[in-house]
Amino acid sequence: MSDISANLSLPFILPSQAQKHVTFNEGMRRLDTLVQLMVLAVDQTAPPATPNDGDRYIVPAGATGDWAGHEGDIAVFEETSWQFLTPGKGWVGWVDTANELHVFDGTDWLPISDTFDLQNLDMVGISTTADTINRLAVASEASLFTHAGAGHQMKLNKSTAADTASLLFQTGWSGRAEMGTTGTDDFEIKVSGDGAVFHSAMIATAATGRVQFPSGVDGLSPAEFGNGSLLTTDYSASKGVDLVANSTGLLGNSYNYPAEFTYDPVVTPNLPASFYFPGYFTNTAKMQEFLPVDPNKVYRLQSYIRQESQPGDWSAFTYGERHTQYMGLYAYDADWQVISAQHHMRYKHSSIDSLTTLAAPLAPGDTSISLTNASGWNETDTTANKRGVIIFGYKNSAGYTYDYYSRLVEPDLFDLGQVNKTTHIVTLNKPLPAHMGNPDDPGGIWPAGTRIANSSSGNSFKYAFYAGLHVPEVDRWYLTTGHIGGIDTSGTNYTSNFAPGTTYVIPFWLPNFSNRAGGYAGHPDTGTGHKVWFTGASVTPEPLAVMSEVLTGADTGRKDIKVPTGDFAAGTISLAATSISIDPV
Repeated sequence: MSDISANLSLPFILPSQAQKHVTFNEGMRRLDTLVQLMVLAVDQTAPPATPNDGDRYIVPAGATGDWAGHEGDIAVFEETSWQFLTPGKGWVGWVDTANELHVFDGTDWLPISDTFDLQNLDMVGISTTADTINRLAVASEASLFTHAGAGHQMKLNKSTAADTASLLFQTGWSGRAEMGTTGTDDFEIKVSGDGAVFHSAMIATAATGRVQFPSGVDGLSPAEFGNGSLLTTDYSASKGVDLVANSTGLLGNSYNYPAEFTYDPVVTPNLPASFYFPGYFTNTAKMQEFLPVDPNKVYRLQSYIRQESQPGDWSAFTYGERHTQYMGLYAYDADWQVISAQHHMRYKHSSIDSLTTLAAPLAPGDTSISLTNASGWNETDTTANKRGVIIFGYKNSAGYTYDYYSRLVEPDLFDLGQVNKTTHIVTLNKPLPAHMGNPDDPGGIWPAGTRIANSSSGNSFKYAFYAGLHVPEVDRWYLTTGHIGGIDTSGTNYTSNFAPGTTYVIPFWLPNFSNRAGGYAGHPDTGTGHKVWFTGASVTPEPLAVMSEVLTGADTGRKDIKVPTGDFAAGTISLAATSISIDPV
């Protein structure tokens, strides 16, 4: 049996040993030296001149004096002399002057930080657990990345453009915002309300640096200016003094023209461009922008048109290969709802207007209507729209009540013979529908005196540019001129007046209306490629126009219009009734 311990060389007390206390004290002294080891220095080569009992040092290379030959040992001053302990591999001690732990590797004492390799770690978790996807994970109130003397960059690198390099912001581990290059090299910021559907807020294109805002932008102008897009100088120039944007193709594209039209800068009447429609008529083709109008004023409507010639013998047809063309205006109210004929037209029996008032209250569910005067109500026409009711109590979203425009309309409410023109009571063929009720009354009751009429129907389009037009010659440009103005309160849907309630209009076409497969209404089938060109669609105020309201007869409330008309030969300008003209360019 050895007389010292295997690791710390502590002396054992042997059997029958004299002076056992000496052996025991020697062991205690070694423990006092080595347990919770702290040395004063690791780089001091000469022993201190006046050491204190128990002072400890790690003897460095090049030691002198009493320390010579003890490099790497632990030197401890005991009472009057230095004692030396040889360390074992893995011993650790705190070095006071270095303020750091050192470890003995079997040959040298090294700072413990030098013994750890922090390169190419599989993962690091700080106050949380990292995983194979999130190999660096930090749970903290904040994370600081600062400079080392100058600037500081954070770098997110991806393998290819189709990969993702981004910052993802989450709520409850569900994505709410992301910024970076996701799937392309374009820089994108996108947001989500549920973590599933993301909306692109901004995209900066990598190739050009141009910025897009796909979801729109708010706050770039005062809220009182509305929520439309910002304007460009090119856009403003394309309108000039007109209400129609890009009417002459000045923007260099087909903006504002119908999707069915094609931009053409070659065939044009001395304008930047025109827009052609090829082939068969399919449907109404509308411009894109709403035009704000003052319906109390008169507007001049102009447009250029050119019909393409087609090879072949068309002599059997009255208009040859020239097809029927229509151009007009859609009317919209302040809430951008389209105004149809039924929303303002009224039935007139023997030229007597059916507009009257309620003689007694009317509520949803009632089966009869008591009128002040039923003289103008229908007793002969079986059309459903002419056996209906229109109540003039409709309000827009701002609370304005219209006198001659209403969306409170219901067709087929009474049958012929159910209008008693003696008692002025209309018997309904069904209870008055709930949607016809008074929105200002809890029971939907309309009071006596409410304006009401027998509804009617007609064409909802205002063909104020031209209707049923055939250009005089093919392969030639013509300028058409028409007018519209004033509010039609007659209930007859007069073409040259705005419909009651009109706040906005949109120009539209029925292009090549008579070009149909197999022919149509005395016109030939000229094929799917037969073109008609349009350009210069114009809606401008006519400040010198005058209006006069019709005061008697079935057209009472219609506005007749006269506009300045020039006579070049006579050198005069006079007022003349409006008519649609077509002049060669």
